Amino acid sequence: MSYKLSCPMLVSTALMALLTTASLTAHASVTPDRTRLVFNESDKSISVTLRNNNEKLPYLAQSWLEDEKGNKITSPLAVLPPVQRIDAMMNGQVKIQALPDIHSLPSDRESLFYY
Repeated sequence: MSYKLSCPMLVSTALMALLTTASLTAHASVTPDRTRLVFNESDKSISVTLRNNNEKLPYLAQSWLEDEKGNKITSPLAVLPPVQRIDAMMNGQVKIQALPDIHSLPSDRESLFYY
């Protein structure tokens, strides 16, 4: 069985491949200073620096915490501020604050949250 490729078919296939690979090289404009945060039992809060790498545009950065199932949490940790404007080539800071019910977390194992 032989297949004939027409010129429009070849062009559309090449265009599809190009668009697919172009999306893989996209860069984030707002990036955190690290990918993992460890909140020790003795900590009251920890901070994360966000950097806007865009040279011209400001961005709004929204921050929240999720549990291992992807559900937003409101306790025992809070993210402050939840939304902030970060101007071009500037830094912003997010504070992850322990709430009074932080002691409700199990003390015999680690708890995992996503930022």
